[in-house]
This record gives sequence, structure tokens and C-alpha cells, in this order.
Amino acid sequence: MDASTLQTQAARFLADLKRSPQTVRAYRADLRHLTGWLQETGHRLEREALETYFAAHSHWAPATRSRKQTALERFCRWALQHDLLDRDPTLHLEHPRLPPPHPRGLRREEIERIFAAIPPEQARDALLFRLVFETGLRIGEALGVHVEDLDLTRGDEHLTVIGKGSRKRTVLLDDSRLVNALRRYLRTLGYTHGPLFQARKNGRGGPLRYQSVQERWQGYAGRAGVSCTLHQLRHSHATELVNGGVSLATIRKRLGHQHIQTTLRYAEVSDQTADAEVRQWRRQRGSSERR
Repeated sequence: MDASTLQTQAARFLADLKRSPQTVRAYRADLRHLTGWLQETGHRLEREALETYFAAHSHWAPATRSRKQTALERFCRWALQHDLLDRDPTLHLEHPRLPPPHPRGLRREEIERIFAAIPPEQARDALLFRLVFETGLRIGEALGVHVEDLDLTRGDEHLTVIGKGSRKRTVLLDDSRLVNALRRYLRTLGYTHGPLFQARKNGRGGPLRYQSVQERWQGYAGRAGVSCTLHQLRHSHATELVNGGVSLATIRKRLGHQHIQTTLRYAEVSDQTADAEVRQWRRQRGSSERR
């Protein structure tokens, strides 16, 4: 496919594209940039030309290159479906490695607004989400907790979870509100073994499904007017620990991270802790200079 054909067919592709206006605008700019380069260099839309194109723009950030490459890949798939290409020239292009997304936690006040929107009769939901928020469990780990995994011995309350890679860890239950809610909830259960959180569909118990739990959380968040994904409860807990001065080694163990590099992402959100340390250092320095 030559540059003039690409320009014409790109307009058709964008008209068919079922994406947000922002995505369409970005893809239009990306395809226009490629078309201009092909015209200037005399290349056709072929594998070798694309390798040269991306090599000529090696200064692009990984996220920029990834977006441009995705736009091109989607166009080529569309072109293949419309018999405009014989083969996909993007098939063997290597995608750049992107850094993991920056974890974003919410303030406790925002989370509590969502909890306040959960009806009192939905004690199971309130407890499940409180457990995730106050312990930093993955939602899959929380759904996998059994009654017998809990030890509510006064002064040493904890639970045992099976995390990623079937690794077992013990998580301290140090929030009194959570512990009291657990004790009340256990008294309402008609069993002493089995999943702590069971579905109650058609009067029959069974494990809660992740999708169902996610939908319920989004409903409560929408009712409270707070934008918060279920996984952000875990991020919010980690952020509180970092800003509270808890060591990264302890946070790593609590969250069940295999590598400390994963936990280090949370260190970047500890602005409050960093600012407090700098202020403390400045006060101590100023005090010693005045003596």
C-alpha cells in the first residue's frame, strides 16, 4: 500500500472506528504522521519500512511508540478484513516495554463515603470491602478466605491467605472496627467451615464471583459519587502505610509482593511522609543554628 492509498483508507478506517473521540483524534494524528513520512521517503506500507520508521523515531517515549504502533496495528487488521492488504506488515514488530501503571490510592474520607452508601442489610458486602481496604488483600484472596482461616484470639487477631503462586502468608487484623464486624458476621453464619463470603442466589450458598463483587462495588461507588475501582482499595491501604512511615519491607510482606520492586512503586506516593521528614530536618537544623 502506498502513501496516497493509506491516506484515503485511513479516513475510512477512522470513520468505522468505535472508540472515544480522543482515541480517534490520536489515531488520526498517528496515521497522518506515518503517511507524511512514507511520502517523504518514498516507502510503501511494508514491514521493512515500518521498522525503519520506528528506528528513525527512537526518541519517542515507550508510551508514545506503543500508542502509535497500536493505531497502526488496528488499521492493518481493518485493511486485511477489507482485502486492502495481502499480509499484516505489523505482525513481527516488537512492542516496547511499558513501566507498570502508577498505583493510585484514594483518601480514607473518600473510601468511607462509599462504605456509608452500602445499605445496613448488606453486611456481607460491607465486611468484604472493609476487609480488602484495611488489610490490602487482593480481591481474589479475600474471596478465597475460609472461616477456618480466621483466628480472632483477642490481642492476636489475624488471618491466613493463599496469595499469588500459592504462597501462604499471615495478615494481622489490627483495625478494631474490622475485627468487631468480623465477630458479628460470624455469629450470623450457619456454618463453621467453608468460604467466609458466600453468594445467596436462589437461597443456595456458593462462592461469590469476582464479576458480581466488582459490579456491586461500582454500584456503591456510583451511589456515593466517588470514582474508585475495587483494586484501588488495595492501593489505598498501601498508600496509608507508606504515608504512615511503615517500612517497605513490612508493606511488601503484608501485601504479598514477591519482589520489593513492586512495593517500591508506592514509595513515590509518600509525599506526606517525605514532606514531614524534610520539615523535621529543617526545624532541627534551624534549632541547632540558633544555639
